[in-house]
Amino acid sequence: MRRIDIFLYMMWIVVLSTSCIKNFEPDILTSDAKKYVVTGQVAAGDSLQRVNVSLTSPINEPEYIPVPGCEVNIYDDKGHQFSLNDAGKGDYTVVIDPVFFAPGVSFKVEIKTPAGDMLVSDYDSLTQVPPIDSIYYQRKDIERSEPGDFLMGIQFYVDLKGTETSSRYFRWEEFETWEYHADYPLEWYYDGTVHHVFPPDFSRKVCWTTRKLPDIFTLSTNTLEANRYDLFPLHFVGNKSSRLAYGYSLLTKQYSLSEKGYNYWEQLRANSDPEGGLYEKQPLAVKGNMHNLTHPEFDVLGYFGATSVVSQRMFIKDVPDLPLDFDTYCNPLALRRGLREIDPSDYPGYLLGTEFGYALVLLNPECINCLLLGGSNVKPSFWPF
Repeated sequence: MRRIDIFLYMMWIVVLSTSCIKNFEPDILTSDAKKYVVTGQVAAGDSLQRVNVSLTSPINEPEYIPVPGCEVNIYDDKGHQFSLNDAGKGDYTVVIDPVFFAPGVSFKVEIKTPAGDMLVSDYDSLTQVPPIDSIYYQRKDIERSEPGDFLMGIQFYVDLKGTETSSRYFRWEEFETWEYHADYPLEWYYDGTVHHVFPPDFSRKVCWTTRKLPDIFTLSTNTLEANRYDLFPLHFVGNKSSRLAYGYSLLTKQYSLSEKGYNYWEQLRANSDPEGGLYEKQPLAVKGNMHNLTHPEFDVLGYFGATSVVSQRMFIKDVPDLPLDFDTYCNPLALRRGLREIDPSDYPGYLLGTEFGYALVLLNPECINCLLLGGSNVKPSFWPF
């Protein structure tokens, strides 16, 4: 009898443990499928101011839905109005003279959509931003999901040194650019006839990619005695990609925020935190400062803020004590039966070779064309290498 009791108890534990674990599936009403989303800011330090208007899409069919044809105006609390131009794809832009960007001045946005909805933000106050003190990296190995499995790389940090008059709330954006190479130039190819390109075509051997990092970095020094912070962690770059192979550039933008703006971005950061597991946080409804005056019962997502921004760019090449181990997506294939193995539907077939002749080795297009990996073969104007 005791064995039966123990067996039933163990079965109850198994059922309980499996029944308590279930994926979170938000109950989204059809009426919630499309809401207005407004993002934008006025930034002292940027010449071009931008506001974006879009609609949400169903969670199971995500897509970007811009709202063109809006009337968009920015107002400050001094009575000035700035009308934005429709730049396409839901973007609206205007150049505002820096004389209007005095600390303490507040700004708001008003948007009239083609459907007749009037979308209005709360006022947000402009704060001062200190210069970026320093941005640097340290060699670091981070543990991955498996215990004892480490990824080698570099960890970026920023030091903040504010003043008594500057903001206590901050956000950082990062834009990374790196150089990458195809393994070979175009020298030999076959399309029923063998062709020799001489001199070899190197035009698609070297490329550059720029992307905005999706991470959200926020910091408040409001509870600290001094308006400063050292070793604030930014992003990590591992040795399993080509980003550090030939040259890497990081553009960091440092924004000052109002307290309300900080609270909004901090909620977004918490929602996007990849850390989690069985007891991870459920998604929060992030409340911004936008309102639909025409239909107050409908929420408007997003935030329109006033900020000051400074930026700094750094360059990295040949990180000491960091062996690289990355895939170039080039997979040569030996042609054991000769050129007849190349199907006409795959023409042109690129061949490995030198100026003296070709080998019976087929190169996939990524071997000779770096553009296929999404970058550009136009060297950035700021590139020093």
